[in-house]
Amino acid sequence: MGRVQDKIVLITGGAGGLGGAAARLLAKEGAKVTITDVAEKPGTALARQIGGDFLFHDVSSEDQWQQVVAAVDRKYGAIHVLVNAAGIEGSQLGEAATPETTTLDEWRRVHAINLDGTFLGCRAVLPVMKRAGAGSIVNISSIVSFMGTPVTTAYGSSKAGVQQLTKSVALHGSRDRNRIRCNSIHPGLIRTRMLTSIYSEFARAQGLTLEEEEKASIKQVPLGRIGDPDDVAYLILYLASDESSYVTGSEFMVDGGWHLVDAQ
Repeated sequence: MGRVQDKIVLITGGAGGLGGAAARLLAKEGAKVTITDVAEKPGTALARQIGGDFLFHDVSSEDQWQQVVAAVDRKYGAIHVLVNAAGIEGSQLGEAATPETTTLDEWRRVHAINLDGTFLGCRAVLPVMKRAGAGSIVNISSIVSFMGTPVTTAYGSSKAGVQQLTKSVALHGSRDRNRIRCNSIHPGLIRTRMLTSIYSEFARAQGLTLEEEEKASIKQVPLGRIGDPDDVAYLILYLASDESSYVTGSEFMVDGGWHLVDAQ
């Protein structure tokens, strides 16, 4: 028996690095996994590989959230775990991404995916989980939610919003003797497409190679390496499982100790 045997799991951003790693691991541990993404081809391929389902899904769409949750509930009769892993980095260049220069369109675009999408997901699954009296919601925030982000303003704000939303959902989910848990994960430097994109922007702006930018960033991490998606996926597995049945409203940093030093 796996650690999440027969649990019904919904993972957004399932075609991405963190969502994909979580989908593989939870399926391996016995879960029935549905992944959603706007990247249809890789999402379908992964779903086939893990024996799960794929649904096209723009997480910023209220209607699509209702459709996705209804489809999973209709097929399986429950949703035990929601992993809100869909997210975008937005602009990472200081000239265009400071509190002074970030456009309203950029601000809204980043928040629509990172924060609105997470809120809509929590709201959509709560009635399904309340029907069963239990459930686990895992929200992917970021280590930057604990620090100022003067050159990635929209991204930092959106992830800080996810951090606070998680606490509100956790408290709400515990009412009326429900055991709907909600926790947030705060990754640091994890080797994903998003990190490569961020490195590319900063390297280009500073006239560095991608390798030079990576080496410079690793110096900030006490454990001296970039994390792998599985480093986050194993924590998602714990929070999805009954092993964490007494854990809610908590924040988990997966950053190699970056938060222990000056991250500016």
